[in-house]
Formats: sequence, structure tokens, C-alpha cells
Amino acid sequence: MNFPQLEKNTFARLAEEKQQAIIRAAIFEFASQGYQKASCNTIVKAAGIAKGSLFQYFGSKEGLFLFVFGRFTSKVKGAVKEATAGRADFFALVEAILGAGLKFIDSSPQYFQMYLRVLSEQEIPRRQELLAEVRLFSKKYFGPHCRLAQEQGVIRDDISVEMVIFILDAAIDRFLQAYARPALDAGLGLAGLSDKRLQDQVEQLLRVLKDGLTA
Repeated sequence: MNFPQLEKNTFARLAEEKQQAIIRAAIFEFASQGYQKASCNTIVKAAGIAKGSLFQYFGSKEGLFLFVFGRFTSKVKGAVKEATAGRADFFALVEAILGAGLKFIDSSPQYFQMYLRVLSEQEIPRRQELLAEVRLFSKKYFGPHCRLAQEQGVIRDDISVEMVIFILDAAIDRFLQAYARPALDAGLGLAGLSDKRLQDQVEQLLRVLKDGLTA
């Protein structure tokens, strides 16, 4: 999916501090209000810019939303790649990805709340493309690791790579949703746990995945 590019508009020429102020204001508004109820007036007021400038930078409310969501996907990809660099063990890699997701939510909670809005709100523009972009990253990233693990006899080869990817993606994504939004945690109380108890929950999930996938 093609997201608005910085270099193609005047936003790129703004000072970094001003760019970040606009991005923070937009993320907070979209995360807290959703797309339809989000107010450009609120965003420009919080960012300290004129409303006309916002449309000059992004063309429309939709353009701004797509740009900010594009930053979300880029940050997630960067966090995953950094956390898994140099890891050869398949399940250690899975654990690192889950840990990276938890850290991302702690450091960028509004970004993840915006993602949850995309999951739940049907009226968000180009919603299917946005979600497909996230799922495609899981497929591209997990695919080679899953194939290699099967070739090495680490994980079962009677389950298709596509199904393994689906299982891992679903388990990790659902765990992170539960951590980010207590109403979705089915009583686990993940958000209120100490680091040690949260790690215990992570290890429980990993044991289930290992039991089901190990060759």
C-alpha cells in the first residue's frame, strides 16, 4: 500500500519539532476518538498550526490518517527487526517478537490504540488495505523463519507454513491486544501485572505454541 510520502509535500520542510507536534496531536486524536469522530480543529489547536496548513501538508483528514498509520507500521517493523537480529532459535525469535510488541505498547501506547481502532471500526478509509499491510508483514517476516525451522526439523512439517504463520500471528496479536486494552483480556489482567508475572504469562503462551508446533 502506498502511504503519503514526506518528501512529496511541504511537511518535510518543517522543523523536526513541529513535525513531531503535529504527529503527536494526530495520533492522540485518532487513538482517542477514532477516525470519524476525530476533529482536525482539535489536531491543529494541539499542534499550534493553522487548519489550512494541515491540509496543505496532507491534503485531507484521510491523508493525515494514512500517513500516521504508515508511521505505525514502519515503527513496528523496525522494532521487530531490532529485537530479533542475530537470533537463530525459532522459539526464541517468537518470544523476542512478543517482547518487542509489549515494549512498543509501553513506549507508544497511542499508536497501538490507533491500530485497535482500525481493527474495530468499519468506516475507516482503506481499512482493508491497512490491515492487509500489517498481515503481509507477518507473512513476509515469519515465512522464511518457518520454512527454515521445518527444514531443520524444529517445527512440524505436517502443518503448512501458512497455517503456522496464522497461528503465530493470531496468538501474538491477540496477546498484545489484551495487554493494551484490559476489556479484551478475558480476565487475565495483563496490563496490571508486574514484569515477572507478565513474563510468566508470556512463557505460558510460548509453552502452548511449542507443544503444538514442535516436531
